[in-house]
Amino acid sequence: MATDPTAVQLANELADLIKRSGLKSGAVVASEQDLRARHDVGRSVLRQAARILEERGVAFMKRGAGGGLIVAPPDPEAAGRALAILLESRMQGPHALDRLLKATDTHVFLTATPRLDLIECERVRQLAIRLRRQTEAGLRPLGEIRQLLSAIRRLVKDPLAGLAYQTTAEYGEDLVPYSVIVGGNDFQGAWWDALLEMVEAQMAGDVAALFDLRRRQLAIIQDSQDAWSAIDRDSRLVPEIETEASTEAGPGQNPAERLVRELLRDVRLLGWSPGARIGGNRDLLARYGVTVGTLRQAVRMLEQNSVVRMGRGRSGGLVVTLPDPAKAIDRALDYLRQTEIAPDDLASFRRQLVLKSLSAICELPNAARAKVMEGVAPADLFCRIGALSGDGALEAFDAIVWAIAPVPETSDDRALPLILDALAKGDAARARRIFLNHEQAHL
Repeated sequence: MATDPTAVQLANELADLIKRSGLKSGAVVASEQDLRARHDVGRSVLRQAARILEERGVAFMKRGAGGGLIVAPPDPEAAGRALAILLESRMQGPHALDRLLKATDTHVFLTATPRLDLIECERVRQLAIRLRRQTEAGLRPLGEIRQLLSAIRRLVKDPLAGLAYQTTAEYGEDLVPYSVIVGGNDFQGAWWDALLEMVEAQMAGDVAALFDLRRRQLAIIQDSQDAWSAIDRDSRLVPEIETEASTEAGPGQNPAERLVRELLRDVRLLGWSPGARIGGNRDLLARYGVTVGTLRQAVRMLEQNSVVRMGRGRSGGLVVTLPDPAKAIDRALDYLRQTEIAPDDLASFRRQLVLKSLSAICELPNAARAKVMEGVAPADLFCRIGALSGDGALEAFDAIVWAIAPVPETSDDRALPLILDALAKGDAARARRIFLNHEQAHL
């Protein structure tokens, strides 16, 4: 059941090779025969490694003339998935990514709305209408949701904001596992209605309405949380995934993807405690009503993000592990470095992350705030702002933005001690005002 360790090692080596060589999307790394000879592995190990790379969104194996291991195109889904799982391991609850979502919204609503393409807006609107109808029919169309996210990324034309939206969507999907839908929660209709109104507001350029509608969506989620939690904890509502998948129509009904989200629920219920045992093969097959192939695929998908590992032998079974933050952020950077981010978009997104981080620091209890701010030098403030906020999502995206474009040092740092003083006193408004003035002075 477990993936061959040799294949995992080979996949890591090939991913490093692709990264170091700077190969672009569509480039051939090497033929299958050359790779087998160069790394002294058999066909089975190489194909396992290629499958791992494909699931990571790094490369895929193409057969026939001109084939071999091909560098994959930029994959925001794999990057967003890795970040979402990292954040799930650090914090729980549907509102854990609210600050990141609000920072992204503010950036997009203020900068992208005036330049939106109305044809792309209409495409998003039609997709949302179709999703609303499928929801009414009791379907959970994961494939359609991915199409919607892809359309939104094309709409905003900003890879960094698109990645943030992808991450929050993946996180939300995991916290509303398939068992919740089986349990009959009907919150979704109102949520889709709000989304449709948001598209209409974007087409009209009504920024104020966009912020109001997003608040309405978040309130809908808040109001539904008690019902979700009750369903999420009720083991009687765990579906037989293969049976459910075979009786529903619509794209994206992949049993392995559904099983991944149910296994993540098990990990959450175990407190994401490393080494905690989820169950043995027979137990998992019986509990979820899946085939061996579906279980193997789901476990492999989770292993790629360091969520679980499958032990061998009688004492083995599926156990919890912790995702590696560096690997998740590297995956996001691998994606973003293959895209083009406009300098103005990068500056705007960074600005909103900093503003939300300043507010988050001031919202900490006095003792906690004093502890995190202890020993922070003015020159280190901006490179540590995400970590100081205590918000895992802001910290992750701050690290990503910093890696893409470090802020140059300035000789005039008179504003930085003033910001630190405002933070120490919990005065968010003053800290934000000084930061904006400081930023304006150094444009």
